[in-house]
Amino acid sequence: MVSYLGSTHPWHDELVASGAPPARGDSPPSPATESGAALTLTQVVCQADAAVRAAPGVSLEVPPGQSIALLSAPARTASDLLDVVAGLRRPSSGQVFVDGIAVHQLHGLELDRYRSRRGLVSMRFPLLKSLSVRENVLAPRQARRADPSMSDRAAQLLALVGAGQAATDRVETLSDEQQWRILIARALMPAPRLVLAEHPAQGLDAESAITILDLLTEAHAMFGFTLMLTISRVATASCCERLVTLTDGALADDMLMRGDDGWTRGRVDRIG
Repeated sequence: MVSYLGSTHPWHDELVASGAPPARGDSPPSPATESGAALTLTQVVCQADAAVRAAPGVSLEVPPGQSIALLSAPARTASDLLDVVAGLRRPSSGQVFVDGIAVHQLHGLELDRYRSRRGLVSMRFPLLKSLSVRENVLAPRQARRADPSMSDRAAQLLALVGAGQAATDRVETLSDEQQWRILIARALMPAPRLVLAEHPAQGLDAESAITILDLLTEAHAMFGFTLMLTISRVATASCCERLVTLTDGALADDMLMRGDDGWTRGRVDRIG
């Protein structure tokens, strides 16, 4: 169990002991009502340059609720693939299905609706310095009329990531680690079935990086969403159930990190 701001997860012991949520006021945010999203990628090519077009593309089947790490050379390939799955860009070729939705064909309001339902953790989309921590978490969900349930959920998620006491703070007063915590809380606001994280904890010292990665994996275990993250070191993949390696725009390796395959897990630990 990870320690957040000097204390263990405030709901963990009671949830384990009783199997039910604690009393109102300390209750954790409600998980999504369904399991994680299922992904099917077929011969996806993200870049239009000739060298990559010659590759067969990336084909993957990701079952609901799995956590998967993407490692690529060059590094941009994994980030490009994450963008394609997130609906932030279209693939040069190939097909991307998320829960049967043809993401590569979405336009207009349908694309906006799809984007709003997934969680994205990336420093390319940083916190807004003009807003407080709480306002940053609420920003993607704000409507013309305030929704009390959204405010409650924001408070619960901030407590979950260990930043409840910083709700009214300005972003410029936060450490890098705290900003990653807020990015995770913001990504979890829509109760997503799919969370996409780009190099989470990048730029942090080793201890802080482990804390942020543990936060993501504990949220994954709690809510059951499908988690896909890009990584820069093989050892980081040990937090996930699966490691997919991409080389020159094509699938180079695909191995399970958890389960009965202790040899594979030990191999990764030694490499890291």
